[in-house]
Amino acid sequence: MEPFFQKSYGRLIDSPNKAPFWWHSMPLPDGDRVNGVNPDKDYQFKKWRALQIDEANGLAGKRVIDIGANDGFFSLCAIVAGAVNVTSLDKDCSTWPGNIQYASHAWGLSPQIITADFRTWESPERYDVIFFLGVLYHLEDPFTAMRVLSSLLNKDGVIYVESQMSQIESPLPLFEYASDIYPTIANQEKSWLAATGVSNYLFPNVPAVRNLAYSYDFAFEHLNGPQNLFSPEYPSRQLFKFTKM
Repeated sequence: MEPFFQKSYGRLIDSPNKAPFWWHSMPLPDGDRVNGVNPDKDYQFKKWRALQIDEANGLAGKRVIDIGANDGFFSLCAIVAGAVNVTSLDKDCSTWPGNIQYASHAWGLSPQIITADFRTWESPERYDVIFFLGVLYHLEDPFTAMRVLSSLLNKDGVIYVESQMSQIESPLPLFEYASDIYPTIANQEKSWLAATGVSNYLFPNVPAVRNLAYSYDFAFEHLNGPQNLFSPEYPSRQLFKFTKM
């Protein structure tokens, strides 16, 4: 069986489960890879490595929740990296939970798959690690969401945050309001405003992310060191680590 963290692949397979599309170019056990819609078929691997989590046992014994799990790539990464329990959570859509179910079955891995909105879902447990990747800028109210995330964490728990970022350079914390009529970093996609979690809302700059961590009693780390080869290639995307104090 091909390792999950494959460095290369054989063929690109178009939607092996007949889903409308895949976002993640998911590795498959035979060495092939699902042909995700992102033209960079290594995109999610680059992001994972930028998180700087040991692929062998970096999450050993940890309880992990992947919020906005999408096709499930990062949920499966967490299991392979040693997590003792992984919960994958996303809202109901045309590819959820079908894609993550397909990928989990293919690899013989078993995340707990939940269809819910994390802001209103009543979790029966607390977690050591939260993946919050590509979610922050889709929220109308990131501030209330931070309280929810904090309530889901054990003491000293960690949130890995990845976000689309404002390109406005300022020493002050700013959130850029996505728009279809002004030239912001990305469109608002107004037609999706009723479907929070899909439309774009607020793009932070780095001081805003730091201030967000500080406001809700988290230590802050910008994962922009030499091991992060993802953000230099995609400068509008940045990764951060929040540790609950």
